[in-house]
This record gives sequence, structure tokens and C-alpha cells, in this order.
Amino acid sequence: MHNLYPWLQPYYQQILQPFLLGKGHHALLFKAEQGIGAEQLIENIAAWLMCQQTEDSQPCGHCHSCALFQAGNHPDFYRLEPIENKDIGVEQVREINEKVSQFAQQGGNKVVLIRQADRLTESAANALLKTLEEPRAQTYFLLQVDFSARLLATIYSRCQAWIINTPKVELGLAWLQQYRQENIADLQTALRINYNRPLLALACLEQGLLEKRTAFLRQFWVFYIRRSPLELLPHFTKEDVFLQLDWISAFLHDVLKEKLGIQQGWISQDLARGILQFNEQQSVEGLLKANQIMQKVRLDLTQINGVNQELILLDGLTRLVTDVFERKE
Repeated sequence: MHNLYPWLQPYYQQILQPFLLGKGHHALLFKAEQGIGAEQLIENIAAWLMCQQTEDSQPCGHCHSCALFQAGNHPDFYRLEPIENKDIGVEQVREINEKVSQFAQQGGNKVVLIRQADRLTESAANALLKTLEEPRAQTYFLLQVDFSARLLATIYSRCQAWIINTPKVELGLAWLQQYRQENIADLQTALRINYNRPLLALACLEQGLLEKRTAFLRQFWVFYIRRSPLELLPHFTKEDVFLQLDWISAFLHDVLKEKLGIQQGWISQDLARGILQFNEQQSVEGLLKANQIMQKVRLDLTQINGVNQELILLDGLTRLVTDVFERKE
């Protein structure tokens, strides 16, 4: 049992309330974005379900079942997830179905945690569906999917869905201040560029990504001024390329907002001066085109296997120059 992040505590209490009344659903589906700690929430729910001496909404932490769960070897707790990044296959589900059909070794609940449930193959989903449709007593399924992931409607309809939202800015900021000594403006920037996801903001600060972002976007400005992709291309790194593309996209989106007179919701508020300067030279059509180009580059990098990353980036940067920066109005 971990101490819950403050923004998850209300969800924990709401989810457990029906269980405390003996009316808990046998299949809970958690939809959440990365970087807000939903995994911790699910683990805590599992810990409560496995405990055999619960103290209201908390597991006791000292019964034999709790000790087994905390040690990571509880015989009635099962994990189902992609192996080596392959989809969850039907044989994996059949193995789980066989296990949950048997009596609990510890005489309590059986819990199945399914990570990335959207990665179930069609046959695996159908095999799981039969078990969800005819739930056994004291058997619970906890399914986790990313916020934007698609799950088969048949699976979704058998679950009680919980949407775990990103916390309010004030809550995330207060939490960050407990761990980091940066000034408030930097903490706010870290939260904004990570779309108010506190754990990603913390990692951003710990890894010095604010400084990397500033340096990278300065280089983007040089690329823009000189109209030369070679001013920016060498500054992309394999490990940070998607972050770097997101930094550019956020900047371009904010320029478009400025062009349209929208002053709220800027991600790159710390770069307001550069946004105003860039905006002066652009049209709405050009900025829309620039955003489309960046989206395509990102998509190509995620979907096209075996193609040189540098070529995709070069093509995108070249198109920014020819189709946006040098386009004749």
C-alpha cells in the first residue's frame, strides 16, 4: 500500500465506497493519461481487495495476505499484460481463466490486473469476455487503458469505467513544490508543457528538460531565420525526438492562438516574446499548415518502421521552409 498522490485520494474513496457496502463491481476499468499516477491508484485498490483484515477503506498491512501482496508473490493476484511489447494473446487469457476458476489459495479474493487492456487481441478479448459475463464470487478484474486508447465495446460494457482526470493546476503545483526548489515560474512551465501531469513535470525538472527545451527552441528560431533545416536537424536526439517535436508543436499552436486573438491556454507562456515576434511574419493559413506538417512528422515517426528517422525530420523541416516560411502570400 503506497501513500496516494493527493489528486487520487478522492477517486480511491469513491471507488471503494460500494465495496464497503458489499456492492462492489467485479470489473473496474481505469482510463487515465500517463504521468498522473493511475497505476498507484490501481495497485492500492488491489491491495485493499487482497487484504483479509481491512480497516474500513485501508488494507491492514500486516495480515498474511497483505504480506504476500507487498512481497509481490500473492498466489491469488494475477497480472495480464503485453510481453515484449506484443499484444496480449488468447493463450495468456486462457491461462488466467483457468487460474481464476479454481479456489483461492489464501481463501480470500482473487484479483486480475490487466495492463494495457486495449492490447488484447480479438480472440483474447472474446476469451476474457466469457469470464466477465459470468463472474465468479470473490473474483475481481482491474483493467487499465490509456485515456485515448480504444477498447472493444463488449469489454467496456461489462466494466464499471472510471475516468481519472489530470489534477487541477493548483494541486499539481503544490505537490511539485514539496519536491523541487525551482522558482514558481519554472514549476508552472514544467506543468504546462506536460499538460498538468505532475509526475511528468517532476521528471522534466529532474532531467533538466526545461533547459534543453529552451536551447532547442532557440535553435528552432535560428532555423526559422536562416531557412536552413541543417540548423536544426543535428539537434534532434533519438531519445528526445518526440518531446522535441511536441515543443515545436506547442510553440506553433500558441503562435496560432495569438494570431487568432486567443490569450488563454498558452503552453509556451514563458516564450511569449518569441511567439509575438514569430506571429508578425505568419498567416493563419501558414500556421495551420505548419501544425499539419509537424503532426505528420510525428505520426510518420511512430508508424513507419525501418525508415531513417533523419530523413523524415529533414522532409518535415524542408516543408516548413518551402510551404510556410517562404510561401508567397
